[in-house]
Amino acid sequence: MSFRALETAYRGLISQQRAVDTSNHNVANANTPGFSRQRVLFTPTAPYTVPAFNRSALAGQVGTGATVAAITRVREYVFDFQLRVQSEALGDASTRVTTYTQLEGIFNEPGENGLGALLDRFWRTWQAVTNQPEDLAARASLVQESTTLAANINRIRQQLGQLQEDLVQKLTLQTGEVNSIAERVAALNAQITAAIATGQNPNDLADQRDLLLDQLAQFTGVTARPLPNGAVNLYLGGDPLVDQDQAFALKVDVSGGTASIVWQASGGAAAIQRGSLTALLDLHNTVVPGLLAQVEGIRDALKTEVNALHQTGYGLTDTSPPPPARDFFEVLPSGDLRVNPVLVSDPALIAASSTPGTPGNNDVARQIADLRYALVMNGNTATVNDFYNALIAKLGGDSRQAQVAKENQETLVQAIDRQRQEISAVSIDEEMANLVKFQHAYQAAARAITAVDEMLDRIINGMGIVGR
Repeated sequence: MSFRALETAYRGLISQQRAVDTSNHNVANANTPGFSRQRVLFTPTAPYTVPAFNRSALAGQVGTGATVAAITRVREYVFDFQLRVQSEALGDASTRVTTYTQLEGIFNEPGENGLGALLDRFWRTWQAVTNQPEDLAARASLVQESTTLAANINRIRQQLGQLQEDLVQKLTLQTGEVNSIAERVAALNAQITAAIATGQNPNDLADQRDLLLDQLAQFTGVTARPLPNGAVNLYLGGDPLVDQDQAFALKVDVSGGTASIVWQASGGAAAIQRGSLTALLDLHNTVVPGLLAQVEGIRDALKTEVNALHQTGYGLTDTSPPPPARDFFEVLPSGDLRVNPVLVSDPALIAASSTPGTPGNNDVARQIADLRYALVMNGNTATVNDFYNALIAKLGGDSRQAQVAKENQETLVQAIDRQRQEISAVSIDEEMANLVKFQHAYQAAARAITAVDEMLDRIINGMGIVGR
């Protein structure tokens, strides 16, 4: 019986030592991202004696001490799910805010060098030629302002095209990050299932996997399905991104100017939902091309409408009919707009007059200046200036909407994370109190061992020799 008491005290000593080790581990990881505090689950060992017909007649059952049944994570999975859902929306909004900020920089509105101001100056210089059609200085100013306007339209087109290429690069980088996370989740699944198969609780490995799932949520929404063996499968739509210890890679495909994310193995489209990848796809395939089409619509309207009138007129040196039918604007094969080089080299050839040999005639110049008020855009329902102002207004509205969505999502994600941290985060004060509690229990168990040792010493060394 005394040896049984020694074993009971020893179990208490080992159990409290395990608890002290766990508290030390918590304190050491108080600032580790994704770490969940751990708790020791004590359970009493089987009492003596075991119920049976031939059991001892001694009083029972007698306790035999305690053991550590498990070391568990303190974590609320409902908050994990909520955080990841809201992180997907935050990733979408953050990506849009970044891109809309770039778009606003490209258009540079309002500003004296923005396209709106340049359009106003373009119309005003045509009006100046109307007022003084024979003035070469007014004509030279018109060429200069028109060249500046064309260069600005070209710059916007080029920068929008470059932004599309940048969005493809971001898609490629983020898709690579998703692949990397999937590979690491698959590797952790293999380690976790192996540990669970041997009866262990791989808490730290599970924390690492949950942290990766938090990071993945910023890029795209996935469906996570825990398995009985401890692995977590991840799905995009109905297709597996991670199947236990296997990861399936994605890649970016650009065809016909449209970007998509497909599976590397099959080439089939991946069901990307929410997150920054969804925002990048929408920005690349819809938003930026839409803006580019509207800018090119302004370019084409200026070329078509101005040229149609300019071809009917005469320059200062044109003395006889028919009209020379010179274009004012040209669109190059690259899509760039430019003023007719003939007019740049000789502004006197600008066709301001409706009749030859009459330098003071301003009929054509006046008609072109009046194009400012002509409904030539959006199915003949808007002027060029109104169409551009509507474009800028929508861009500003979309940008503001994305900013508001980002701020709201940041507030929501932070609130959910605070709730999660209240449950899972390490409290240094609580751990210090636990250490004191476990230390006292450890000391008591050690004192019990000392007491049993003294009892055994008395029995073995103080009761004499049997049979003397």
